[in-house]
Amino acid sequence: MSEKITVKIITTDIQNPWINLALEEYYLINHSRNEAVLFLWQNKDTVVIGRNQNPWTECNLTLMAEDDIRLARRITGGGAVFHDFGNLNFSFILNRDIYDVKRQCGVIINALKKLGINATISGRNDMNIEDKKFSGNAFGFRGKNALHHGTILIGADKERMSRYLTVSQDKIKSKGITSVKSRVINLCEILPDISVEMVKDAVTKAFIEEYGAADEMLHLDSSSKSMWPDDSDFRDIIGRHSSWKWCYGESPDFDVSLKNRFTWGGVEIYFKLDDGAIKKAEVYSDALCEEIIAELPALFIDMRLIGQELSQKLNNCKETLSGFEKDNDSKDMVISDLALWLANEF
Repeated sequence: MSEKITVKIITTDIQNPWINLALEEYYLINHSRNEAVLFLWQNKDTVVIGRNQNPWTECNLTLMAEDDIRLARRITGGGAVFHDFGNLNFSFILNRDIYDVKRQCGVIINALKKLGINATISGRNDMNIEDKKFSGNAFGFRGKNALHHGTILIGADKERMSRYLTVSQDKIKSKGITSVKSRVINLCEILPDISVEMVKDAVTKAFIEEYGAADEMLHLDSSSKSMWPDDSDFRDIIGRHSSWKWCYGESPDFDVSLKNRFTWGGVEIYFKLDDGAIKKAEVYSDALCEEIIAELPALFIDMRLIGQELSQKLNNCKETLSGFEKDNDSKDMVISDLALWLANEF
């Protein structure tokens, strides 16, 4: 007989992206066994980039500074998104033994069905209406715990979305579209009277129908920290999320830059050289396999800038690159693609 799942619903009126992302990460790390958590949250005017993305190429930092738009970096892979109050974010935090992407997406699809909107799962990490994306999703594991989070575009400002996101032309071409605006849809385009509160209510009901009655309903108030985690670890996570180093990384001042797009995502590689050897490397990507991407820079250090040697190093590391919590199934394909590419670059 399966153990009872404890269901927790968390909402907040906090609008600071660094605090909301810190809350999400803290709940993931400290998640209890046999617990299913739904966290619903919104950010004020923020571009959120994936774990391994390069902000200098993914978004227009100059316009963002002029318009007081914040930059945040999440702990999962995938591409850049723009958050405003026309967008609702959801986070499913579960034990890995009950984690199921189709089941979790089903919660969102069933919620919209309650509102009279028919949605479908598209590919690995999107949900669509009429072949246009209204929800982009990303995933992460920490030990035995899993995170599945995503956006729901309800009445987001698509003009500002296009203003701040500089999506590569390679990515646009690969999806057969012409612009950021043309590939997304707001729920209000289907149901003009829809509101964020209506969607919150529908998602909450669908989550309870799927996982069971709520054992705890928690609201985190921005004006009172009494319900916030009283833990120095949580404060440290906020500090990291709000830091320049985490959000921006280093300005890309490198001798060699390479860019390519594969079936699993786009990649940018930067090398700083000394006497023909690689002394510093950065790898940026919108791929969902963020664990693999994060390991790549260290592999290139002290290598000569010779394509066959770089390729051989990558192929040889397939056995040593192990122990990923999420990305083991993608490892051979990603490494092989990168190895073949670099072999032909130099």
